[in-house]
Amino acid sequence: MDPPSVPCRQNGTDHRTDQCCLKLPTALLTRSLLALAIALAAIAVPSPSPAAAAGMTVQRFGGADRFATAATVSANHFTPGVPAVYVATGANFPDALAGGPAAARAGAPILLVARTEVPPATRAELTRLRPARIVVLGGPGVVSGAVASTLKAFQTGGGVSRLGGADRYATAAAVSRATFGPGLATAYVATGLTFPDALVGGAAAARAGSPVLLTKPNGLPGSTEAELKRLAPTRIVVLGGTSAVGDGVLARLRTIATSGTVTRLAGADRYATAAAISAASFPAGVPALYVATGLAFPDALVAVPAAATSGAALTLVPGSASVPRVIRTEAARLRPGRLALLGGMAAMNERVTFDLRVAVGDLAPLPACAYKDVLTRFRGYADWQRTLVDTILSVGSGYHPGDLVDTSKAGLNAGHATRSHVVADLKAMTDAARAAGRPIQVSSAFRSYTTQQATFDHWVAVGGYQQALRTSARPGHSEHQLGTTFDFTSLGGRPPWEYADWAALPAGGWMAANAWKYGFVMSYPRNAFARVCYEYEPWHYRYLGRPLAAEVRASGLTLREWLWLRGSG
Repeated sequence: MDPPSVPCRQNGTDHRTDQCCLKLPTALLTRSLLALAIALAAIAVPSPSPAAAAGMTVQRFGGADRFATAATVSANHFTPGVPAVYVATGANFPDALAGGPAAARAGAPILLVARTEVPPATRAELTRLRPARIVVLGGPGVVSGAVASTLKAFQTGGGVSRLGGADRYATAAAVSRATFGPGLATAYVATGLTFPDALVGGAAAARAGSPVLLTKPNGLPGSTEAELKRLAPTRIVVLGGTSAVGDGVLARLRTIATSGTVTRLAGADRYATAAAISAASFPAGVPALYVATGLAFPDALVAVPAAATSGAALTLVPGSASVPRVIRTEAARLRPGRLALLGGMAAMNERVTFDLRVAVGDLAPLPACAYKDVLTRFRGYADWQRTLVDTILSVGSGYHPGDLVDTSKAGLNAGHATRSHVVADLKAMTDAARAAGRPIQVSSAFRSYTTQQATFDHWVAVGGYQQALRTSARPGHSEHQLGTTFDFTSLGGRPPWEYADWAALPAGGWMAANAWKYGFVMSYPRNAFARVCYEYEPWHYRYLGRPLAAEVRASGLTLREWLWLRGSG
């Protein structure tokens, strides 16, 4: 946390180092300790543990782009010698929407191509799969004749066929006609103007052995109506609300379903609709839940036949934002044995993993901000990368690393201490900041238990006990005690907490953008109090090493959440 640059009198000399021992009036110190004891006694917080329920496997199927992600999904679900591979454009969704249930019925994956070329990742996976035949979804306007000719080299005897029509509605009808016979129990109908409802519905349709056909919001296209009449389904399931599929279309569908039964599955938005489709289609205890972004179509498209291989459900999340409550509720109902994330970290980061694992009971919720003294799980000196200390978890009073060296060894101002293994990356960062014209210096580094007590008591004296809890750590609970944490400021500048926002200054902005490259993570970011339990501190960085710092940055989680997710605590 942020210490003051507090003088203390030792042997007649003022010192402004972390090793000084601040002396407070006895009465004030006594009141502070008494208030602390009362507060701790009043708060009943169970000892936290991130492992609430063991057993759920979490997998991620991603690649450098949508083509590589599709190839990765295929490689992890289908073996060589598949009966077919379905190929769709990776550029736009309309011609591919109906492909998922058809591919699932054929026991085939979906791979993606560009309009005029077969990307390397797709070529490699086709070579591995050795499919008997290849089915191209869409006309030459979306997958060119040259690409179709190229694909011939990868089939082993069944040839390359094309399923397409004059528009997206006719293409979906052509896919259905080539795959499903008449007399079906169910047919699914979704809007052809957007992709989410049709793709999530594709997983439900695949499970039911049914097609997905497309409609306009206010009129049933002739190609769709003709195909539905050929199929003569007992009932029809409409996917989406009235803005996606109007009541007039629904009424028309009632005249086609042989039982006259048409059911609408819808919610307030694409995520609520996805949850409604899942709830109506999949029982609790599914083997897996496949999760794709609801902001783009490719990952959900290729997930449909992959999920169908194990009878898994499919849902959508808003990229890397917090998972909507309706999706978390449905995930909890499903109780999946496995969580499969589609796409790389850019498409969906670890915020999704965190929220869904908590929802299904595989990860205990991150404890709310409270004040207790529970010894953290990993508190050995070798555990510096995974030790979690916060307002609840503590390293105790005896924690004092034995390999401390002065920060001057990293080319920084002297008088502060850090652990020896931090020095190389700390020096590299210091040199890089100086070269960029954004030089830094240390305001605080390692603190002993005694020094942290003095620091906390100072802030109690400055702003009162309750405010001190938000801006400073009680002794035993400070990351500074690990010897791997620093408060930085601009070279020659004031203590960083004296600026309105140190990150808005040149040196602070450089650190915010670049510190992770050298292994340092900002522990207490802006607008994250409920998750980190301390106010924003753009100067406070903890060293994790370069690989883990990169992971934390990409994860979308705060450091506290990331450590919790990784089993610390």
